[in-house]
Amino acid sequence: REIGQYFESDNLGTHKMPVQAACGVLSGAVSAIATNPLDVLRTRIQTGGSRSLVKATKRLWSEEGIYMFTKGLTARALSMSTNSLLIILGYESVKRLSYKYRTDEVQETSPY
Repeated sequence: REIGQYFESDNLGTHKMPVQAACGVLSGAVSAIATNPLDVLRTRIQTGGSRSLVKATKRLWSEEGIYMFTKGLTARALSMSTNSLLIILGYESVKRLSYKYRTDEVQETSPY
């Protein structure tokens, strides 16, 4: 089952703004969690002078263990969640305004 079936649609056939805002925040957090380990490794390679991904991973693993993947995760998740929220709300607002403008324009020029 789709989770969307539990939420009411608006007149455009899409979910209402609070649902889309929550999805934006959730998508930002999930993408931060998924990409943070690679971002930590990239940063360590750039600042540590190592040119090998394998060597940098081994070094980080020996120094910090499993917690190496959580460095900066909170800040990254908050940042990406906020960005995703703003992008989705901006896109949906423009979409709804353009739809409203288009339907108002069609009604004014329509002879029916």
